Amino acid sequence: EYAKSQASAAEAFFKQHPPNDGKTLSIRVYADGKAVAYEYVLPFKRNATYEELTEWRVAARSDVIRRGCPTIKATPFFKDGFHFRYRYLNREGKVVDDFLVDKAACEGL
Repeated sequence: EYAKSQASAAEAFFKQHPPNDGKTLSIRVYADGKAVAYEYVLPFKRNATYEELTEWRVAARSDVIRRGCPTIKATPFFKDGFHFRYRYLNREGKVVDDFLVDKAACEGL
């Protein structure tokens, strides 16, 4: 229930305040078990190389985990497994990256 209420609040926020970063084409937020899932559609280059996508994944994960861990650790349900899930899709709907911000990801921070 906590994930559902948090996802609903985040979805409402993004509908009122869509990302204005010049990159995000759309965002959807929903509950996925004990997770709040953030699903972004980004304009990845159609001909991006494996190396380019790997470089992007490393940078994105590092940034999201660094910023997400303090937020998730502050929730009352973190110890019970509440976490964030981030999915990044290209324009065609293909998953480019999918990862969790959870206890394991936050251990070293």
